[in-house]
Amino acid sequence: MSPSRAPTEEELALAESMFGMFQLFRSVAQRAAQAVDLGSGERARLLWGLKTGACRAGQLALQAKISPSTITEIVEGLERDGFVRREGDPDDRRAVRVALTAEGRRHLQRFEHAAAVALGESLASLTATQRARIRAAFNDLRQAIPATDAQQKETASAR
Repeated sequence: MSPSRAPTEEELALAESMFGMFQLFRSVAQRAAQAVDLGSGERARLLWGLKTGACRAGQLALQAKISPSTITEIVEGLERDGFVRREGDPDDRRAVRVALTAEGRRHLQRFEHAAAVALGESLASLTATQRARIRAAFNDLRQAIPATDAQQKETASAR
């Protein structure tokens, strides 16, 4: 997608701030994944993607923005470690879904706790008021940037 206009200074500043936060979150996720022996942020992201229930590997690939071959490799490793299992898809007997095991749920919960601690440590110098403003800003972002119809269709077709 090519921009049809030049961004404003405010838009550039906002984009720079957002990209800086992505880097912080990636660092927090990596530290948390290592702290709970998941190995990588990608493995943690896939477990988190299964938090709401089983889904096809293609859907996980779309959510995590990872290639299908990489997803296969990561899922195989998670399956070997006992964190996920493959199961039939009740909507399509030819398809296979990936689901969390009880051990996978425990590791996901440990990851979430470790990520919360790592983020808390990263933001420790902020006041309670500043942290509340950040939470409010993220809530505003979730409301302002809903999933587009195209993203919803991509996710649905990967199921």
